[in-house]
Amino acid sequence: MATPIRIDETLLSRLCPARPETGHKGTFGRLLIYAGSTGMGGAAVMAAGSALRSGTGLVYVLTSQDVLTPLLIRCPEALGIPLPQEKTSSPLVPMAGGLSRLMPAVPAEKESWFSKIISDKQAVLMGPGLQPDRQDVLSNLPFALENAPHLVLDAGALTVLSAHPEMLSLLKSRREKGLSPVVLTPHLGEFKRLLPSWEEGDYASAGAFAVEYGVVLVLKSNETNLFTSSGKWYSNPVRNSGLAKGGSGDILAGLLSGLLAQGMSEEEAAVSAVGIHSLAGKLCREKLGARAMLPTDLWTYFGACFQRLQWEEGITS
Repeated sequence: MATPIRIDETLLSRLCPARPETGHKGTFGRLLIYAGSTGMGGAAVMAAGSALRSGTGLVYVLTSQDVLTPLLIRCPEALGIPLPQEKTSSPLVPMAGGLSRLMPAVPAEKESWFSKIISDKQAVLMGPGLQPDRQDVLSNLPFALENAPHLVLDAGALTVLSAHPEMLSLLKSRREKGLSPVVLTPHLGEFKRLLPSWEEGDYASAGAFAVEYGVVLVLKSNETNLFTSSGKWYSNPVRNSGLAKGGSGDILAGLLSGLLAQGMSEEEAAVSAVGIHSLAGKLCREKLGARAMLPTDLWTYFGACFQRLQWEEGITS
């Protein structure tokens, strides 16, 4: 296998996405984050906050009713969409931290509601904090695989995918439909479930998996490696034990999907997200130390990262 391309600041500075001053919130993308469940609502908060800090114009979060209120308190810029409940009508729910804007709750029809939600979204992130045995997750993942224009699968969605290998064929069929490759963001254990024959360190097999299924594979570890559907291999050999805390992956997934919603390609968004996440971790560690830093500290360093990588120069009149 070829030598990996190192993800460094020189590479990242060349990937700067344009951001015209004449743009509006619709210009910078609509992202749907399908995340969170009882006891794991923080995953939805972290993914949404990270996506907003990436520069995304509109971030919608589809989640369970009990997650909505804490989500919108912690992240009032997000737009909450409650999952349907059985035998429920369509009441109005408060949006964006209790402001007067209201959005109808999702109707309880079995097949139409999810398709309506994703129909106008540039990108979809599915998985952070989702319980993989939930019926809505099991039924909506195939639809997302077949229809979402840009799709990132993380955490609970990856567990469903590995438990239902027949869904892997939907990754391949996206190419026939002209859809972009799915981005998968597993840690080593999750990838082992996707490819049981895989052994840690076998990057050739990981790369072959990405090519066979036509995906962008972000293989998360203390040194993250990224494989594309075209056979490229990128490496981020920067270790930081401060990132070894629950929630770091949710921040990465939100950042990546936010960049996708703004129009970056899957390869560029994945490379940029891995690099910026790592750089933010470095800056955060320098300030707070590896022991004390938290995943929710990371997005406060995104602005410094964008300045350092000269991404602010991409803002044009």
